[in-house]
Amino acid sequence: MADAKKKKEKKPSFVERMKSRGREAKRLGVTLKDEPKQFPSEVHGVIRRSLRKVWHARGGGLYACGFVITFVYLEIRMIVVDIFEAESVGAFFSEQATEIVFKYLGESIQNTISAFIWPVHIIELKSPWGVGILIVMYLVFANFIKAPLEMWLFHDAEAPEKNGAGDQ
Repeated sequence: MADAKKKKEKKPSFVERMKSRGREAKRLGVTLKDEPKQFPSEVHGVIRRSLRKVWHARGGGLYACGFVITFVYLEIRMIVVDIFEAESVGAFFSEQATEIVFKYLGESIQNTISAFIWPVHIIELKSPWGVGILIVMYLVFANFIKAPLEMWLFHDAEAPEKNGAGDQ
């Protein structure tokens, strides 16, 4: 019976993941320096691989898509607010240098938590109709968005696995 169960892949350690991201950042830097015209293509690949990981981790459906959209929106909003609150460009960059470790780390954790509960925000936004909005979002996602999104995410990798929880 144990042979019939799939063995879970061993997740790389935190240090291994950080080394991998460091090598990827270095590779992007070298590409930017040596072949600047290839840089956008390389960044596109990195973004797509990152989104693919989030897609798998969050179940590969409407929830995963909502998580990514919510997180990106919250992060961009955080940066735009900081830009408009800065007195000058120099002040913005000097503030960011000192605040990046504390402020952005804390706000990014807060944004991650908010992104985890994105359906609650939809329900609260238009309360008695929130559940209906989520149902419509699911139907639109399942019928029109999921297939093209998966083709974009996985066109150069393995096809996503179809399973009960993630196949929304």
